Amino acid sequence: MDNIKGNRESGVFELTPFQKDALNELCHIASSHAVTSLAELTGTTFDIEVPTINVVPIKEVKYRIEAEKIVAGILIKVDGKYPGYMYILFPERSAFRLIDVLLCRMPGETRNIETEMEKSALMETGNIFASTFCDVVADCLNLTLMPSPPSFAFDMVGAMIDPALVAIAQAHETEHVILFKYAFHEEENGIYGDILLFPYLEGLKEGLSILERKISEKN
Repeated sequence: MDNIKGNRESGVFELTPFQKDALNELCHIASSHAVTSLAELTGTTFDIEVPTINVVPIKEVKYRIEAEKIVAGILIKVDGKYPGYMYILFPERSAFRLIDVLLCRMPGETRNIETEMEKSALMETGNIFASTFCDVVADCLNLTLMPSPPSFAFDMVGAMIDPALVAIAQAHETEHVILFKYAFHEEENGIYGDILLFPYLEGLKEGLSILERKISEKN
């Protein structure tokens, strides 16, 4: 089975259909477990859409993610053999509603994110989410993945992801990035969110090799 195709001179790479399907399935399982953890934390039920996985020119990423939208973002760097960046993004109104739920406030009570308690509630949500996601992927691939302590930002999406895109471009001399994008929602309280993943290429190759071996052994 071919691995990721590309070359360092052009910085272009692509996933085979098999690899894309395998990653899609693995990440859908991991994100579903993570959303279940979020549901247990909040006492509500979340639905998650099937993730999309695309190889995107770095200069076009912002056009794929509503870069001008203001969100409450929980930012996590993932270390280990499958490193990268994870972003859990809540649109402004959804973030306020989530804080109401987490802090047992009346609906509509939160109108801004100013206190450390409010920020900590969202960061703890991100920490639980990321830890669950990484645990599922690590167990499947027999790898070690360690999410870093989350950081919080209340800003435009584009401004948040710029540091990750710069780091990936410099580390791999590439003009492209693999973007994993998921959307999840909870109807009762109107909480919506997105998950963005930007894996490092070398870690992604490692994960794909393991996935392909596992699938070959089953067939």
